[in-house]
Amino acid sequence: MLTPRLGDFRRKLWLPLGRGWQRVIVGAAVVLALFVIFQVVAPSLISSSLVRQNMERAVARWTGHSVSIAGPADIRFWPKPRITLRDVTIRKTVEDGSERVLGHVGRLSAGFDLLEALRGDPQFKDFRLTDAQIFVVREADGRLDWTNSGLLSQAVRNVQTSGDQQILDAASDANIGEVKIRGGMLEVTNLTDGKRVRLEGIEGSLDWPSLSRGMRLQGRASFHGRPLDLDIGTPQPLLLLSGRSAETVVKVQSDLFSGSFNGVTDLASHGFLSGYIALSTSDFPSFLSWVDVDLPATTELRTLSLQAKLASNENAMRFESLTLGLNGVEASGILDLTREEGKRPRLTGTLAIGDIDFSPLLRTLGPSMIDGGEDARRLRSNLELDVRLSAQHATVGPFELDELALGIMNVGEQTRLDILDSDFESGRLTGRVATIKDGGEGALALRLMIHNADFGSIARRLQFQGPLPAATGSMEIALDVAKPLTPAAWRNAKGTVLFTSGPGILPGLNLSAIRELSARKPYFPFSEAAKGALEFQSVELNANLAEGSAEIIKGEITTASETIQLAGIVPYVNNSLALSSTIHPTGNASTAPSGFFIGGSWPDPVIWPLPQTEPRPAE
Repeated sequence: MLTPRLGDFRRKLWLPLGRGWQRVIVGAAVVLALFVIFQVVAPSLISSSLVRQNMERAVARWTGHSVSIAGPADIRFWPKPRITLRDVTIRKTVEDGSERVLGHVGRLSAGFDLLEALRGDPQFKDFRLTDAQIFVVREADGRLDWTNSGLLSQAVRNVQTSGDQQILDAASDANIGEVKIRGGMLEVTNLTDGKRVRLEGIEGSLDWPSLSRGMRLQGRASFHGRPLDLDIGTPQPLLLLSGRSAETVVKVQSDLFSGSFNGVTDLASHGFLSGYIALSTSDFPSFLSWVDVDLPATTELRTLSLQAKLASNENAMRFESLTLGLNGVEASGILDLTREEGKRPRLTGTLAIGDIDFSPLLRTLGPSMIDGGEDARRLRSNLELDVRLSAQHATVGPFELDELALGIMNVGEQTRLDILDSDFESGRLTGRVATIKDGGEGALALRLMIHNADFGSIARRLQFQGPLPAATGSMEIALDVAKPLTPAAWRNAKGTVLFTSGPGILPGLNLSAIRELSARKPYFPFSEAAKGALEFQSVELNANLAEGSAEIIKGEITTASETIQLAGIVPYVNNSLALSSTIHPTGNASTAPSGFFIGGSWPDPVIWPLPQTEPRPAE
C-alpha cells in the first residue's frame, strides 16, 4: 500500500516549485554566495598586510603623530569587514627631542568598505577602542597637544563660522561614524597650574558622523572613585577644539550630585562659559572634597541647589537670574565672582531670601572679629565680600526680624556688617558692626539703633531680671572695642548708651513700699519692695561706658506725680550697682522729696534711705 504514495511523492518533487519556495532558495543561495565571497574569496583578494598598513597610516593621519603597533592584526569579513589591531601606541616628539606618549590602546578595531579595500584604498569608520589610555596636555595658551598636523588638526585650522554654524570645506572633511569605548582612561593635565583631571573606567560611545557635523558623547566613567554618567553634545565640535566659542550641552550625573549646562563654551586659555547652569547635591562638603575644592566654613551646609544664567570670562563669573538653595533656604538674585592676579577672589551681588536663621551666617561671613571658628577665619582671609541680603523673615538668637536688609563687606583690612533696615519687636532696627581702619585704640565699632520697639518683649527674650522698663522706646548704642578681641576687651569697651521711652511700667518697683520700709529700717533688700509695678510717663537714660562700668550722665523717670533722678555708676562686669536716687514730687503732689542709695549686686541690691536736708526758707 505504500508503493502508490511513494510514486506520488516522486512525481510532485519534480513538479515546478511554488514562488514562495523559489524566493527562499534564491535568498539562501545569495547569502551562501556572500558568505563564500567574504570568507573564502575576499581574504585571497585583499592583502591583510595592506589593510594593516592602511589602518596604521589612517591613525597617524588622524592624529598627526607617530603610531606603532606591537601586536598582531586580525581581519574578518563577515558579517561586515573589520580589522582589529592590538597594542597601539601614539607618540609625539616634543621640543627637547624626547617623545611623549599621547595614547595607548589595548585593542583598536574599525570597519571598512570591501570594494575600497579591493581597490587598495580602504577607508575606516565605526571605531572600537578597548583599554584605551589617552593623555592630553593643555598648553598655557589653551591648545591641546593632540592637535598637530593630522586630519583633525587640519579640520580645526580650516573650519569657518557662518552664523551659529561651522563650515568645513570638502577637502578637509572626513567620515568618522560611531566610536565605542570600553575600559578607557582620559587624563588631562593643565600646564598653567599643573592640575590633573583623570577619568577612569570609561564605557560609552562617541557619535560623530563626520568632521563637519555635530558630535555627541555618552558614557559612564569613574572620577575619584565615584561613578559618573556623562552626556556631552555640540553641533560645532571643531570650533570648540579650535579654542573658539561653540554651542554645548553637558549633563553630568553621579550618586553625589547632578549638573547640567546649556550654552556657549570656549576652551581658550582661560575658558569661557555663557549659558544656563544647574547643580544640586545632598552632601555639599563631600562634593567639595570629591572635586578637590577647599572651601572653609561649609561643614554646616548639607544640601545645595543652584540654577542660573552663567556668564564667565578670564577674571569673572556672573550668575544672573540665580536661584540658590542652601539647607532648604531659598534665595534668588545675582552674584559676581571676580579674581585678579595677586588678589583674593571677590564675591559681590544681591540676594533675596524668604526665611533664614541668620546666626550661622553671621558667624561665618560677619566681621572678622566675630568668633566663628578657624574655618570662618580662613574663609574671611581668603575671600573678599560685598553682598547685599534681604530676607522676609530672619531669626537672630532669641529675636525675630522681618523685612531685613543687610550688607556684608570684607574688603582689604576692613570688614563690616550693616543692618540697613528691619522690623524689630514692633519697631525698627538699624546698625553696623565694623572693624576700625587705622583705629588706634579701637579694633571694632558697634553702632546699634532701635526705634519705637517693645522693650518689655526685648527684656523677656533676653531673660533679663529686675525692674526694667516695659514700654515702647528707642535705644542708641555706640561701642568701640580695643585689641586684642578678648572677653576682657569686650567688658572694657568704650562708648555711650542712650535710652528713651514713652509711657509704660517698671515691674517689681513699688515706691510706696520703699517709703514705708525707709521709715522703719536703715536699709533693706530691694526684693522686699518688689511687689507691684511703677507706672511712668517717660524714661530717659544716658550713660558712658568705660573699663567695665556705665556712668549715668542723666537718668530720669517721670510719673504722673513725681520725677525720679538717678546718678552713679553701674559696674556691669560683676553685676553690681552704686547709684543715688532722688524722688521729687511734681505739680500738686503731697509727698515730700526723698533720696536713696542703691548698692550691691543686681538684680537684688540693697537700698539705704538718705536723710533729706530741709530747704531753708527764702530770705
